[in-house]
Amino acid sequence: MIITKTPFRISFVGGGTDHFNPLSQVPGRVICTTINKYMYVVVNKKYDDTVRLSYSLTENVNSVKQLDHLIIRKTLENFKINKGIEVLTIADIPSSGSGLGSSSTLTVGLTKALYEFQKKKINKKNLSIEASNIEINKCKKPIGMQDHYAAAYGGLNSILFKQNKTVSVNKVKISNSRLLNFKSHLIMFYSGINRKADKILGKIKKEKKENTHYEKLSILAKNFEHELTKGNLLNLGHILNENWMLKKNLHKSVSNINLDNIYDRAISAGAMGGKLLGAGGGGYFLFFVKPEKQKDVKKKLSKFQCIDFDFSNEGSIIHNV
Repeated sequence: MIITKTPFRISFVGGGTDHFNPLSQVPGRVICTTINKYMYVVVNKKYDDTVRLSYSLTENVNSVKQLDHLIIRKTLENFKINKGIEVLTIADIPSSGSGLGSSSTLTVGLTKALYEFQKKKINKKNLSIEASNIEINKCKKPIGMQDHYAAAYGGLNSILFKQNKTVSVNKVKISNSRLLNFKSHLIMFYSGINRKADKILGKIKKEKKENTHYEKLSILAKNFEHELTKGNLLNLGHILNENWMLKKNLHKSVSNINLDNIYDRAISAGAMGGKLLGAGGGGYFLFFVKPEKQKDVKKKLSKFQCIDFDFSNEGSIIHNV
C-alpha cells in the first residue's frame, strides 16, 4: 500500500499568468505558498482484477476506462494501468472547488503514488511537468500550471513562467521573523460555496481579457515579493486588493453580489485587502488584516468558518504511517 501526502496551496498574487504567453514582454509570475492542510492518496493492488475508487463517491468497475472520475482515470491510463487497483483520497478540509488547488494536488499526489507503486522515482521538476500535462492536456482543463509546481515543490515560492517555455521555482528569501509577521496578518474564511474552477477559467479565456491583464498581474506579483522581503508589509494588503480587482474584471463569474458583500464587510471591519483564492466564484477568502483588527473582522464574518492554518515547507511526499 502506497500513501502520498500532498499540500494544498494559497496563491497570493499573479494567478492567471501561470502559463506561457508569447505576446507578453514579461514572464508570468506567481507568489504562492503551501499550507499545513493536505490531501492523502492511497494506492493499493487489488485482490482481484476489478477497480475501486473512493473519494466523495465510490466507484466499483471492471476496468479503468469505465471510471467516471476524469483525473484519476486519465492518470491511471497515463501509467498504463487498466485493472486490479484501488485508489482512495482523503482531504483535511473541504477541498473540491475550494480555490486551494485541490484538483492539481490530487494529480500530483496520485502521480507520485503511482511512480512509487511501479517502483520508480521522480524528482519535483518532472513530477510538476507530468502532473500538469495530465490535467491540462489529457484532461483538457483550461487551467494554469502553478498548482502542480506548488504541490510538488512545497514552501513559499516565486514561480516564473518564461517566454522560452521553461518554469523556474525560486524560494522567497525572507527571514523567519518577517515570515511570522506576515503570517500573523492573514486570516482565511470558508465561503461555503464550491465551484468548478475550470468552468470559470474557460469563461475567462473566452472573454479574452486575460492577455490585457497578464503583464499587470505579473508586475503586481513582482511588487508583492519586493514588499514581502524588503519593503513595508502593510503594502501587501493594498497589492492583494489591487490583484483582486483585476481578477474580478476578467469575468463576471469570478465574483457575485454575495461574495462582494463578504469582501466589503471584511474591508469595513478593518481588512486592508484580500481575495478569493483560486479562480474565484466561491471557496476560501483570504484577508490581510492587522492583528489588532482581526477580532472585528471575525465578528463581522461570524457566520463563516474561520480556518486555522500555517505555512508548510514540504511538497508531495511518500507518507509513512
